[in-house]
Amino acid sequence: MRTVSIRLDEATDARLRQIRARTGQSQTEVIKAAIAAFAEREEPAPAQSAAALDLIGCFDSGVGDLGRNHARHLRAQLAAKHRRVQAAD
Repeated sequence: MRTVSIRLDEATDARLRQIRARTGQSQTEVIKAAIAAFAEREEPAPAQSAAALDLIGCFDSGVGDLGRNHARHLRAQLAAKHRRVQAAD
């Protein structure tokens, strides 16, 4: 088993002491439980959040194959930007 040292500000330390007093658990038990709870939180993937907010398909780029060929389109955009910068110099 590995030992880890942490530094807590006064407010966090007070919260830890309150939890320990309320639950009767040791510092280690409280911190392990907090890590386990944090690890179990399910946060939606960015695509899920976009779908929930109806953002998918709400913008029309005018490019029909942007999703499939995004790398090619990105290279073309970067090349065009490079040409503009070169022309400005």
